[in-house]
Amino acid sequence: MRTSRLFPILLSLAIALPATALALEGIGPRVTVTGTVQEIHQTAKQKFDQIGGELILKATNGQIVTVPIQDTAKIISEGRLSRKSLIVENIQPNMLVRVVGWRVDSKTVSAALIIIQNIELNPVLSLSGVLQSIDGNTISVLTDDGKTRTLTVTNETTVSISYELSGGEALSLVNKQVLLTLNPLNSSLVRILRITGNKGVILKK
Repeated sequence: MRTSRLFPILLSLAIALPATALALEGIGPRVTVTGTVQEIHQTAKQKFDQIGGELILKATNGQIVTVPIQDTAKIISEGRLSRKSLIVENIQPNMLVRVVGWRVDSKTVSAALIIIQNIELNPVLSLSGVLQSIDGNTISVLTDDGKTRTLTVTNETTVSISYELSGGEALSLVNKQVLLTLNPLNSSLVRILRITGNKGVILKK
């Protein structure tokens, strides 16, 4: 009996809510929105204090959502780096993020938690090209757009090789094609380095 009464109420609420509300997942005041960062706004004081600000997101359903960032908001990334707190400055346009917070209206959510989604798939943190040189813990990569990037490998960098080499070719990784995932804390640091192959190499895995 209670279920039969509840259904018409929920149906009427769904009809009453504008389409933009569908970008905010959740029936009550606490909601989640997932999308791509379009803009980041911070005052000079907010940048200095490294807290607060505002994001403009394009939600997965195409709606534009305004996200004021609470001063107490926590910013993390998915995966192993999620134990490390980030700041608004670490968020960049075109990043994929998930925001958990409180509904202000149908197009605004006040953020209590911002999660930079899977950094391995995040386009802003992905880089591919050809490894040009290795100098200590510094590598030079000719990226697919024709630019050369100098990056740093740290003790937190994971390195994997997706194929097997034999003979003299196994002695050097220079001139191999690579796929990099950058560290959201500092985009000059390599989080994951994958050696994916090179021309003429027969993939064995």
